[in-house]
Amino acid sequence: MIKADEFYKKYFNVDSPYEHQISSWEQINALKFPLLLKAPTGSGKTEAVLAPFLSQFTDNKFHIAPRLLYVLPMRVLVNSVADRIKRYAQKISPYISVEVQHGDVPNSPFFIADIVVTTLDQFLYGFARASQQVGHHIDIPAGSIASSLVVFDEAHMYRDGFTFSIMRALMEILYKSKIPFVVMTATMPESLEKNLFENISLSNSQRVTGNIKIDSKLKITVENHPLYANGNLSKIGQKKTLIVVNQVKRAQKIYEYIKDALGLEDNNIVLIHSRFTRTDRKEHEIKSISLIPHKEDGEIVIPKGVGIVVSTQVLEAGIDFSAELLLTELAPADSLVQRAGRCARYEGESGEIIVFPVEEENRGHLPYKKEHLEKTLKWLRDNNNFNIKNFNEVCSFVNILDYQANDYEARDTLIDLYECVLYADTKPQNIQVRDSKPATLVVLDIHSGGKGKKEDKIKEVVLGADLKEKSINVGVGTVWDLFENDHIQWEIQWRYNEKDKKHEPLIIDLLKNKKTKDKKDARIGPFRTYIVESNDYKKDKGIYPDVSFII
Repeated sequence: MIKADEFYKKYFNVDSPYEHQISSWEQINALKFPLLLKAPTGSGKTEAVLAPFLSQFTDNKFHIAPRLLYVLPMRVLVNSVADRIKRYAQKISPYISVEVQHGDVPNSPFFIADIVVTTLDQFLYGFARASQQVGHHIDIPAGSIASSLVVFDEAHMYRDGFTFSIMRALMEILYKSKIPFVVMTATMPESLEKNLFENISLSNSQRVTGNIKIDSKLKITVENHPLYANGNLSKIGQKKTLIVVNQVKRAQKIYEYIKDALGLEDNNIVLIHSRFTRTDRKEHEIKSISLIPHKEDGEIVIPKGVGIVVSTQVLEAGIDFSAELLLTELAPADSLVQRAGRCARYEGESGEIIVFPVEEENRGHLPYKKEHLEKTLKWLRDNNNFNIKNFNEVCSFVNILDYQANDYEARDTLIDLYECVLYADTKPQNIQVRDSKPATLVVLDIHSGGKGKKEDKIKEVVLGADLKEKSINVGVGTVWDLFENDHIQWEIQWRYNEKDKKHEPLIIDLLKNKKTKDKKDARIGPFRTYIVESNDYKKDKGIYPDVSFII
């Protein structure tokens, strides 16, 4: 069998793998599962699990598992990670299949490619026999998972109580079923780790820590006033700058102000958040990387001119670039470390982080708990010499947080999940990963239809549109906020036309049922599709103006 250092040098172009990469190679090849890998951002955790798995193809001996399921918390991370894995796989063999599986790109609903990069939602639906994409073959994805190596990356992002409970249950089921899995994180607090592994036995060798110090320098300053207050923005510089705020509406305000104040063209600044259509989100992600120093084929590329990226926390993980200046609103310790991982990311770089308090009015602390922000701010003020590039200090920082599972809120999903494992006799009805159930928004120019009734005009537009490319996936709470602020009036339902043997859209006017004091009469609910008029959407800003406190 090929040795770890030989494999890294030949296929990953790495002369000296980190110690945690060597340890992971040894533990995975020795089938020491489950494995917990904790290492800093940018330290090659993905390569640490990918290397031993791919080495099976060089020997044509699949003693670990015949396939790899790489699970991420958000679909925004999936495509970039899949592209990275594809580049590595192609160096070994052009016949290694790497597929993406999530709501926007359902390329592998059965999980039968050599490597599948997916989201926790899709993994749960497949495992619990609740996938809507496999027809009557609901047992196949679960069978594929049973014969796979499962990797949960960015596991610290499963920190809200509901998702935390589902993640813990999944891990315990995989453990009891002897399905090999790896949990990877850069910033998981001790409280989260203890709870997740409460009923799972881990030896010391199954806890791999990448205690490395990246040779880059980051100066951290904590300001006393909010980043954006009364229309004024502090600390705008000419450096390659990343600005991260906690709410979409504040991100939109900052984007507008900077663009106007500096007289920037569209090719110098970009806004990223969760309220863009699928097409625009892809374009904005690509543009963000083109504006900030990043790596291409192992070499650092420094774009010319001004480069500013304004974002919410959707950019905390998965994006491989390195800003010179990071302006960030106060966030829980683990989130701040993730944001810091996008600044002075590479060896020998220097950068600056400026942390601003959030606005106290208008629920400025959301979507986080106020107590987590207060603990984080106190720790930063008490530790002036904090080196965020020192992993031991980072661990001390994030351990101030106390995250707890909420099995009561997640009870319906937990019941279905355990029953489907024990009996597998009915299709689960209550499977979900997050407390907020999903809904879909579609951005359409409803005034471009032909003559006739309003509903008929909209129907014509719907039939002529690529709904998937114009869609935005949100929680149903966001739909309520938009509805209450008059950004949504129409719902699209689908009915089967027996005569023509096809599905047709049925357009519902929500305002016919809207009552100011009683929401229950409105037709707002999960797993439905609603229209956002193009007048309420800007290509560079998303749904505008944003009215939700959710990211």
